[in-house]
Amino acid sequence: PGGDAQHPVEVERPGVIPGWKIRRELGRLRQQLRAIPEAIWDPIARARHDRLVRAGLPHMDGKQALGPKVAIVLLFQPRGLADSLFLMCRHLAANGYAVLAVSNAPLSGADKARLADHVWRVLERPNFGYDFGGYRDAIWSLRAWGVRPERLVILNDSIWFPLRDDDPLARMEASPFDVAGTILRERGDARFLESYFFSVRGAVLDQPVFRSFWDDLRLTSNKYKVIRRGERGFGAVLRAGGIDFGAMFPTADFDAAIAAADESTLRQTLRYMAAVDPQVQAKGAALAAAAGDPAWLSNARAFIRQVLEKAQFYSSFPVAAVTLLGYPVMKKSREPVSAKWRSAWLRAVDDKVLAAPPGPILAEARGLTDEAMK
Repeated sequence: PGGDAQHPVEVERPGVIPGWKIRRELGRLRQQLRAIPEAIWDPIARARHDRLVRAGLPHMDGKQALGPKVAIVLLFQPRGLADSLFLMCRHLAANGYAVLAVSNAPLSGADKARLADHVWRVLERPNFGYDFGGYRDAIWSLRAWGVRPERLVILNDSIWFPLRDDDPLARMEASPFDVAGTILRERGDARFLESYFFSVRGAVLDQPVFRSFWDDLRLTSNKYKVIRRGERGFGAVLRAGGIDFGAMFPTADFDAAIAAADESTLRQTLRYMAAVDPQVQAKGAALAAAAGDPAWLSNARAFIRQVLEKAQFYSSFPVAAVTLLGYPVMKKSREPVSAKWRSAWLRAVDDKVLAAPPGPILAEARGLTDEAMK
């Protein structure tokens, strides 16, 4: 939440750096340059913001009753609330979660009134610290209100959820992990959960290492620092504190499913793959259509493994991620990777390979994908 830069998908030509990569690197350079004055400005802004939170951020009660399970739903929709957000809130409520909606943008009176029908409470905050800033302020607010849930789910509106009838919420609750997320990233020695959707066992909320992470988290207006301090920092603290965390959809499970898949499944996996590199996409399409090769199965599996050396399974092979593992969410980012992912996923829905999601999600996904693919 806080807005993504628009990166339209462009054809990569040999020897030519695609425009989206140039814009991405320029964006990183801007953030690095901004970090110089931010080193002076951020502590001042952080102190001012923390005083606001401790004094009590503006909030209002909704019509939903508070229960033993709470879901923090972070949103940034300054142009008005999307219909898919209310699907998410209704789904959480149907699964026993009292919804605390945390808006990183001011809400109109009409949006507040509409949101009140679907949540327990609405909290408004300045967009300082982005997603982890909102998570932190919500956790601080729950403490201030004396609310200590038996189960806490934290997610944000950078994803569409739910896409399917089967529900990862119960799966997360039944998992052996103290903190369960969708995807676990491993970068060298670092291990951390993707932070757009994770579930926390209530007992963890009282552990000193968990409390101190949120108490000591230094909010910042720099997105790259937010990722380092938030997503990666959270993983490091959990690991150091001995809190067991893991993914509901580990890459190893996808690898095992591909290793056991038959030819029909592998051809479908390749027909609906999503690669930003047109050469990789063309190679996958050619392999999907190839016939008469006794080594086809081993070649297909080797190609999929090669793709996943540099990419994530859920965005590169979205249909297989759904059909083999039941992967439950889709990202709204305008980045080329996500746009290609949605395009392949929508093609599978149109071909009736995948069941269509609820109408508002389908309409929003089509609109955002069409815009990004221009």
